[in-house]
Amino acid sequence: MVTDFELSLQRQISGLKALSHVRELAKIGYRFVGTQGDKDSIKYIKDQFKAYGLEIKETPFRTLTFEDEKPLLKLLSTGEELEGVVPLFSPSTPAGGVEADAVLVGDGQEEDYRGADVQGKIVILTEETLGYSKFWLGTFADRAGRAGAVGMIFIHPMPWPYRMSMEAGNSNLENRFCERKLPAICISAVGGLKLMHGLSTGNCKVYMETKTLIEERESVIISGFLKGTEFPEERVGILAHRDNAIAPGANDNGSGTGTLLEIARVLCRAKPKRTLEFISTTAEEDATPGAWTYCHVHKADLVKNMKALLDMDMISVGGIVKQVERGEWPDCDPIIHPDWLMKMVDEVAADLGYGFGRMTAAWGVPEEGRFNQIGVPATVFWGADDPYYHSIHDTIDKVNPNSLKALGDTIAIVAWRLANQ
Repeated sequence: MVTDFELSLQRQISGLKALSHVRELAKIGYRFVGTQGDKDSIKYIKDQFKAYGLEIKETPFRTLTFEDEKPLLKLLSTGEELEGVVPLFSPSTPAGGVEADAVLVGDGQEEDYRGADVQGKIVILTEETLGYSKFWLGTFADRAGRAGAVGMIFIHPMPWPYRMSMEAGNSNLENRFCERKLPAICISAVGGLKLMHGLSTGNCKVYMETKTLIEERESVIISGFLKGTEFPEERVGILAHRDNAIAPGANDNGSGTGTLLEIARVLCRAKPKRTLEFISTTAEEDATPGAWTYCHVHKADLVKNMKALLDMDMISVGGIVKQVERGEWPDCDPIIHPDWLMKMVDEVAADLGYGFGRMTAAWGVPEEGRFNQIGVPATVFWGADDPYYHSIHDTIDKVNPNSLKALGDTIAIVAWRLANQ
């Protein structure tokens, strides 16, 4: 049953106020770790935490950043240029670009290369589902490179391209990348039709040019603390990553960060028995090295004192937001999420008239996985089916403030209960 005090918290949470933060973050643009946009978003979030009277601490770390220029992909048979997006950590083409025959290899598995001549060619890969099952391109690029390909074109099944990653899709950061990487461009289903039409003329040559920058840079994990009145050393974490893979990143993850800030605004006026830690992470949009660093720098303290963590990622576009029950990476055991915490969330949500689903994350999980791996009970609220995911169409007009309100209400009350049990 929801108490009168909890109802007062619910009344104070504003989806429109959360949306205003999403709007400001989207205006910043590209917020990938280590970029100017990352620095601007750090300032914005710290300014909000200061206004709420939170004690701010930073956890610094270094990791790879990624920046790129607009790619060029041209059908030489027609002269038409196709819109495309370069995957994260994809290398540049050689100076002057690459001109080569393009060849369709379908799914890009080992058997697709048997008997296929791709030496010195650009391979075309397709995806037949909407599950982003080839988001982690690293193994596909390594396979194509070993077969002699010099580049990749990936056809996304939606009418717009999206940002993939040249990472291998492993949990262990030591195995983050495969041996070979290739210059690559993702195009839309519409672009794929144009590409196939161009190749049907018999002239299979395309021109590809990409210019990317990949280097190590510094950033920080930001923590805002509201000290507990009775057990200040113990705490409950509320987390959202602030980075995006492509501008403007309104839902991914402006929605989570905006809701985090709104929850902090309301709860900072309360006096919980345990400390509340509001955590703004970055480098989620790759293999979560930011959260990994945070968890290992503070591991002993987290395992001893963090009672639970609530993570928000992409919470306002697509179907029903779900909690991850089981997370799977190809290089580690499944990450089983705590049932007691998910049940607590479901009970609070039901009392408020809301409902969230459950899911298995079949290839990777957000940052709550890093906490579960070290023994901190953690759950994530994740709308993994956003059709505009990692595209330039992830814009503020898609973000529903009512969804922000529902998540904000639920998480604020769950966090309050955890802090006062």
